[in-house]
Amino acid sequence: MAILQQPVVGGNVFEDEIGDDLAPAGTFMAMVIDIRDEFGVQRTKFQSTETETVDLTTFLFGFRDAQGFEHRVASRRMKISGNEKAALFAFLKSLLGHAPQYGWDYVELRGAHCLLTVEHIQRRDGTGVFVAIAALSPVPQGMGGNGGMAQSAGGMGNGGGSPQPRPSPSRGEGGQGAGGNGSAQPRPPAARPVVASGGAIAGRPVGPAPVRPVARPVAPSPVPLNDPLPF
Repeated sequence: MAILQQPVVGGNVFEDEIGDDLAPAGTFMAMVIDIRDEFGVQRTKFQSTETETVDLTTFLFGFRDAQGFEHRVASRRMKISGNEKAALFAFLKSLLGHAPQYGWDYVELRGAHCLLTVEHIQRRDGTGVFVAIAALSPVPQGMGGNGGMAQSAGGMGNGGGSPQPRPSPSRGEGGQGAGGNGSAQPRPPAARPVVASGGAIAGRPVGPAPVRPVARPVAPSPVPLNDPLPF
């Protein structure tokens, strides 16, 4: 749920949660701890002196380093826009592994895991470095956590299920032999469909593949900021 809050002109909206912690650089399995929207924020347009009023969103990630210490990293503030060239669209596409669907509430990503690459960028005044998110990607299946969960968000996942093996036929299946000994009879070769020009099968109408309904997994509850990360 988006909460109307006082607009923030600049800075990190998660400054109180992060504090002065400098997260280490590298790639880690992280969790989306929180997502915060801001409405009616006035800011200066890019390469202009004019101002504009926009709605912004920021993601907060948490992860553990190799020594087990917890760290939190925030994304940059992004304009809430579904334009394919918008920073938020590209951000969600990297996090999900596919383009987000329009009308989908990205707040469902709270509690989702991902692979997060952190980098250190030198400050312009030369007074040290600051932390930034260099890359995002879904957690591969089988790599701990709830791998694949971010991929299944946005209404385009496969539910995280793996294909089930087909059961083996029981003895005697396929018909009894002439002597009633239960031996399987050889099956006649299946007729091969005739492929017409253009790749269509003769005698069959050409049309789009049927869309199978996919059950959308339920995202876990948001992780309280004062609780240890569950991984």
